[in-house]
Amino acid sequence: MFGGQVALLFLLLTFGSVLILTTIEKGSFSTVLLFSFVSVGGLLLCRNTQIRLNDPSLKILGYFWLIKLGITFFLLYVGWIPLLDPSSSRWGYDPQRFYIQAQQLIDNNWSTAFITLISLNYAGILYYYGAIFFIFGHNPVAPVLVNVFVTLIASLYLIKVGYEIKGQKSSRDWMLAFVLLLPEMLWYDVMTSREMLSAALLLFAMLTAGRYFSRMKPISLSKAMIIIGLSILVIAAVRTSMLLPVFISIVLMILLIKSQRSSLIVQRAILVITVTAIFIVGLAVNRYLGGYNFEVGKSLQTAMSASKNIALTANMEWSENSIGLLLMPEGLLQSILFLPPRMVLYLLVPLPNVLAPFSVTGRSVDWQTLFTLFSSVINVFLIPYALASLVQSIKRRKTNSAPLVFHISCWVTFMSIAGGNLIIHGRYRVMATFLLWGCAWLGARTCSRSLIVRTSLLWYCFLILGSLFYVAYKFGFA
Repeated sequence: MFGGQVALLFLLLTFGSVLILTTIEKGSFSTVLLFSFVSVGGLLLCRNTQIRLNDPSLKILGYFWLIKLGITFFLLYVGWIPLLDPSSSRWGYDPQRFYIQAQQLIDNNWSTAFITLISLNYAGILYYYGAIFFIFGHNPVAPVLVNVFVTLIASLYLIKVGYEIKGQKSSRDWMLAFVLLLPEMLWYDVMTSREMLSAALLLFAMLTAGRYFSRMKPISLSKAMIIIGLSILVIAAVRTSMLLPVFISIVLMILLIKSQRSSLIVQRAILVITVTAIFIVGLAVNRYLGGYNFEVGKSLQTAMSASKNIALTANMEWSENSIGLLLMPEGLLQSILFLPPRMVLYLLVPLPNVLAPFSVTGRSVDWQTLFTLFSSVINVFLIPYALASLVQSIKRRKTNSAPLVFHISCWVTFMSIAGGNLIIHGRYRVMATFLLWGCAWLGARTCSRSLIVRTSLLWYCFLILGSLFYVAYKFGFA
């Protein structure tokens, strides 16, 4: 099987290198070298993961990786590069602006004054892509290659932790590897966005903390602190608001996850103190890079009050009888009550709107909407498995709390997204996609059929009732 992967790799390298050299003006040669490193290095990492986990069925990882690279190049040239014309009527989407502004940051000698001038909240993302452009040249291929490599490392880490949590191997465990091919992740890797980077960093920080607390596999305190600390610092720079779910997740893990080997009371205290210190340093880093002054209290207040949030103060266009507008909270009680239905909306957006016209090129929303739609359909089928795993993990927490590592990380992140971003936009949920897939996989591989049937009935009944309300509200029957 590996010989077939090498042959496919050779074809991909040949085609991709020719494509880069004939279409990219700046940094084409260095980008080809990056492409070669990412392709070969990624395939070796996949093979190493399969060997270390001792699961022959994970040989499929290499093929998934090469397929991902092929799809990435297709989406890059057909869906993303045509959108990088600033004169386009569709210009203005954040990833489009990041592509230009990252190079402008280099041209302005990495000055924080430039960040202040363009009023960017989370400035670190421009430094991230600016560094890539500085090394490999300002072209749309280089950041994509870095993005997919980061996503691969995060996916392999998810697989590693998933196998540790599950314990005893069985057939079809390899299906966790499908995380590499989840539709919306394929699309967001192609853009100069911060969603996939944020998702990977959240995964590194939370799962590392969970592995340390549960002691599924030996991991030293120093190694855990380094991985968590670096992840938190970069999160602070690229999406400061997501520091809060990281901190909450770690605290919940300390309270709920019991080590199978020792109490580790002192080590847990050291880790919490370290994380708190890095949290504070991270806020300072964001300010130093030119970002805005993030205040936890103010952010929580804004999330609980639609009238003080950009969702209503900005020039937003709402559809008639908008469900999203209906679920805008005003106060703590509404924030709590509206959170579950908002989470469902985040899972399903853009459903039920499946009839929007699609153009292969020329519109920034079409490819994104299409791949978000694919992921939403997948989410409909994933949730019963994730809920079954959640129920089982809570029931068995006293005998085996390891599965809570996935669930605490996933649901705290997802609740933070649904509760903190009042405008329901599919791109925000991408930060929880890795973890949601892990939870669903765990449910499919470890839960009884009867439990899955019960959670499926609960979920689909909820969807039916929600659909009836949607139709009644939209058409004026309610």
